[in-house]
Amino acid sequence: MLSACTEPQKLSSFEEVQSQLKNINTVLLTKSKNELSEVLPFSEAYLKQRHIALNSADLQLLTVHQVNELQYLIIQERYPERYLPWPATINVAKNLSEGQMQVWQNFVLTRLENAKLSKITYNRYELKKLITYSESESLTDLTDYFKKYKPRSRLGIYQLPNGKEWYQSKVNHYLGSAENPQVVLARIQELTNEYYNQDYELEVLSLVKIAKKYCPIVDGLNWQHEFVNLNATFGQCDKQKLLAYKTLMLVLAEIDLGIHFQAWSEQQAMLVLDQKLALESGQARDFLEYIVMKPAAVLSLARLYL
Repeated sequence: MLSACTEPQKLSSFEEVQSQLKNINTVLLTKSKNELSEVLPFSEAYLKQRHIALNSADLQLLTVHQVNELQYLIIQERYPERYLPWPATINVAKNLSEGQMQVWQNFVLTRLENAKLSKITYNRYELKKLITYSESESLTDLTDYFKKYKPRSRLGIYQLPNGKEWYQSKVNHYLGSAENPQVVLARIQELTNEYYNQDYELEVLSLVKIAKKYCPIVDGLNWQHEFVNLNATFGQCDKQKLLAYKTLMLVLAEIDLGIHFQAWSEQQAMLVLDQKLALESGQARDFLEYIVMKPAAVLSLARLYL
């Protein structure tokens, strides 16, 4: 009865939802301090605003791809990401104003201590990045903290609370269907066992850069992919233009599933990279870092060849 007396919530179009998400994620995207939001990433205010934005969409106005991505992002709210407030993929501190710096340090320190109580910690690749960031921005409190911080023993997100379920949700999204990661891995390994020692000129792996170079871009809602809907973009792209990436993406997808679902060690992953791609050690480590930082994302392109 109370809800009947209240004014109905105005539902938003895709463009309105995207605009709201861009506004609250400016610190995670921009290097212009004149454009920054006052809301710090993964703070309570940020989480509330993001939740409202994601749940304000009028589903009847969205395409199938837009609905799928929206539902994926809503599912991600359940998982541990919010307890690790500094995404290791970006130097957040570089984008903060001077007035935000100390507040940011205090917030990150408090949140990470709380995360430890729930057995949620960064892996060593992420920790190494965060030490570099905090040193470069002279965040002495965080630098000291990170140098004493104990990362989790393995790189995969399976090791986090509900980690396998979290990874499954990512696999479902980037594959575009619900599939058992073990079955997907077996299928990929049948294909990758046929390929050896091919050359790749990619200096830095970036799915967004590949998409922008070869495909008509479909707008998305995920800041981690610069608001590009990777599934929809690669899905409508000319597969012949992306054929040069077939072997690379299938091998990287194999390693992704191995690291995040099968509990592969770094040594196992590097061995597969060496055997199947024969990359230089530096490039192999860069590719592995991308997989560690963005679980299952490579499946958005690898799925074209499955």
